[in-house]
Amino acid sequence: MRPIERIDNFLQKVNWDKLAERWNCELLHGCTPEFNISKETLDYWKKNPDQRIGQVFINLGLILDSLKIWNDEESDILASQGLPPEEYLYWTSLYDKDDVLLDQPITRLIKDLETSHIKAILKLCYKNLSEDYKKAFDNTLQKYLSGVTYDIETSSTNNFRYGHPNDDNCFESMLQKIE
Repeated sequence: MRPIERIDNFLQKVNWDKLAERWNCELLHGCTPEFNISKETLDYWKKNPDQRIGQVFINLGLILDSLKIWNDEESDILASQGLPPEEYLYWTSLYDKDDVLLDQPITRLIKDLETSHIKAILKLCYKNLSEDYKKAFDNTLQKYLSGVTYDIETSSTNNFRYGHPNDDNCFESMLQKIE
């Protein structure tokens, strides 16, 4: 399920002109932000948060049906517009810092996670993260490090700024510096 939190974030960050160009403006009726984010459209999307923006527009009859538009993820749209992944990727927590199950999951942008949370994520599941998530965590941690660099050369094609992506301990000394 896609997080509902992404809807407002997407609407705040999307460049509608670039989106119209990406989708071929002729498919849009008007190509203006005012049209695209009408109250009715927003209400529909929030009632159906698992739909992508293209699905919403197609289902409401606002644009012509297109497989490309139907399948276009908001994260892909924002990435194509040059936004860094920490500005549009989310992390949902099911447990608190003491590993107690939360009553309700909490979903936040990567850039809004606390460093202790990032440290726990990296220690527990770094190997399973996608490259986009690794980049988002890397960018977010760089902001906390204030210029401290931990470039480690590896022979892997999946180099990560702080070490080899399959090294469980590559973050230990770096993460201690940001706490």
